[in-house]
Amino acid sequence: MKRMIVVGLLLTSFGCTLSSTKPAPLPKDDFLVIAHRGASAYAPEHTLAAYDMAVQMGADYIELDIQLTKDGKLVTFHDDSVSLHNRDWPVATITFDELQLYSPGEEFNEDNPHYASVAYEELRVIGLDEVLQYFGSTINYYIEIKSPDAYPGIEAKLLHKLQAHGLLDTASDMPKVIIQSFDGDSLKKVFDREPTIPLIQLFAFDKGESLSKKALRELTTYASGIGVEAKVVTKKFVTSMHKAGLDVHPFTINDEKTMRTLMAHGIDGLFTDRPDIAVQLRNEISRASH
Repeated sequence: MKRMIVVGLLLTSFGCTLSSTKPAPLPKDDFLVIAHRGASAYAPEHTLAAYDMAVQMGADYIELDIQLTKDGKLVTFHDDSVSLHNRDWPVATITFDELQLYSPGEEFNEDNPHYASVAYEELRVIGLDEVLQYFGSTINYYIEIKSPDAYPGIEAKLLHKLQAHGLLDTASDMPKVIIQSFDGDSLKKVFDREPTIPLIQLFAFDKGESLSKKALRELTTYASGIGVEAKVVTKKFVTSMHKAGLDVHPFTINDEKTMRTLMAHGIDGLFTDRPDIAVQLRNEISRASH
């Protein structure tokens, strides 16, 4: 009986420890420029060319959307499906080799003649491993888990990859990895396994919408911040999120005027296809304030 009581006390104590774990902190004095799918205004999204360009432009983070192919390879790709052989194929239903038939560079060149390059036509969809091997711990990663319901176990697979590349045990004022998703359950799975990673809950609000007090309380048990469309961000919204202890990272802002407005509202960072503009503006505002 005594042994059962002791075990019960230990389990109770352990449960209390888990429930009292706080979300990982985000930098408080740094405005984060997040390169949306890399410098995707200037190079094909989610390619090493776009990521490299974003780093050269001074972005704090490169954003990677991740999905799983049929043969279990984590890839950096945004859309849930890809057009091959005049048909749309969900990423989850094709292999990595089959995904190589798609050319992001050809599509980019067609849509962006001002920035087109023959070299881009050789680019293909890449795996997360390739990105992590290329950059290692020299940069910071802002990773979105796409459609986790379509990829059971993707959270554990992602964390395993990050651990294998030494990105989870780094001591730095700027977290090496931030993870975001529209799926709260997916973020909770990450939090349960690795609470040291800051998590961002994405929402698709209409203008004027926000979170109930109950939803906000639950959110703050695992998330460090919130990601919303730029159109819904007001000074009042930012203040209310800050009061709850959440950072605000709006998406996706590419013009200087909107950047200035949102920065004045007090946002903590932003997603942009044009990190050069955001970095230049941030530096300008920083110089003016000193």
